[in-house]
Amino acid sequence: MRSVLVKTSVAVVTIGSLAACGGGSAGAKTSGSGAKSSAHPSASAPSLRLEVPTAYDPSQGWQLSGKQLGTYAVLPKAGAIATMTSAGPNYRVTVRDAVTGQVRWTGKPFKDLSEGATPGVFVVPAHGRDYLVTWSRGKTGGDALSKAKQVYAVDIYAAEGSGDAVAPAHHVEVPATDYGTGNVTEAGERLLMPVTDKRKVALDVVTGRTTTYDTGSLKVPGCSSCSYGNEIAALTEQEPVVLNEGEGAFGIPGSWDDDRIAPAEADPATGAVWPGSGGHLIARWAQKNGGSQNVWAVLDGRTGHVQASALCAKPSVASAQAPRSALSPNGRYLVSEHLAFDLRSKKGYCFEETDDSKPLSFDAVTDDGIAYGTSLTKDDGLTGTTAPVQLSLATGTPKALPGVEQVPIADVDGVGVFAHGVGNVPYLVVYRHND
Repeated sequence: MRSVLVKTSVAVVTIGSLAACGGGSAGAKTSGSGAKSSAHPSASAPSLRLEVPTAYDPSQGWQLSGKQLGTYAVLPKAGAIATMTSAGPNYRVTVRDAVTGQVRWTGKPFKDLSEGATPGVFVVPAHGRDYLVTWSRGKTGGDALSKAKQVYAVDIYAAEGSGDAVAPAHHVEVPATDYGTGNVTEAGERLLMPVTDKRKVALDVVTGRTTTYDTGSLKVPGCSSCSYGNEIAALTEQEPVVLNEGEGAFGIPGSWDDDRIAPAEADPATGAVWPGSGGHLIARWAQKNGGSQNVWAVLDGRTGHVQASALCAKPSVASAQAPRSALSPNGRYLVSEHLAFDLRSKKGYCFEETDDSKPLSFDAVTDDGIAYGTSLTKDDGLTGTTAPVQLSLATGTPKALPGVEQVPIADVDGVGVFAHGVGNVPYLVVYRHND
């Protein structure tokens, strides 16, 4: 599950997926005077006039392309878009106003420890705000006598800031896996880092503090047979959500378990769970009594309370990957690939492939409950062609968008964010809403 929209410039040539939101937090140290930075010009007006849904005006907005773009993340609560670009061995983040494209602030240059691999970028929600995070993994220290140590280097920025060399609110280094394959992952409201097969470290982005968990000692609540194979599936601000995939059981020790909160149609012995956008969880069970459907639900991460659910046709080949999700800026609507939920009305809709319908996948949802995504027409292999679609969560009825070239990958603060490629040049294009 992803909690933030993040893309690298090499991947922007195709429509990506929205993975959650961003926000604001005061207190970042700056080297500027406190005024908005003037060292960086505003992004250019959009030269690309894409065929987009009628809700957007392609004559109003801004764009970035090529080396200006790098990796980017959307911060809806702050009304901003962050980019991370490289200059030699160093990287830095730039945060722009989502409506105007004007630079609000830039971060201090930092060194990538990954020796050529691009640092990761996340937006992590916590305590009602979102935080911009960059990370890399590599060796640091070492001299003629001492060996260098493998570490995760994580920088955490407050979304609100000003100046031309803003320091991270927290710089944290955590011992990394020796075998070099571990990654920092978004696990909900904290970051998760593997140190060994059994030892995991959670990082609180608000305080910069770390908590170490031994998965061998973690218990899945309500599952007496869950002695082995317990893993951290997600992290709330205070507690881990523990999953035993083999037993189909999950929950927060001492708080709740999936047997007690599973929807009535679900077989509670078949549960799985992933972190979702904005502190939510995405859960799935098989239908009870050997039914032909799956039960999907959005859960409150802290209480396990089911906020909305939907019955869904079982895919012919189940994916082992965590489903991506995106939350509307007002927090009412959530989409997760083939699923769409109205958390206020507790309605859920599924658009998995059936004998009569093509599979739909949604990347973005607006405060008005309009979700945008694509349908898939499969070829003889594992790929196919896509076509833009739109869904009104008020009715649950999708519709095709003939003549539309692109749908937004995010919608925030009165603008839609579009990813496009011309040849080998990636573009990020932002169009304002039509009045």
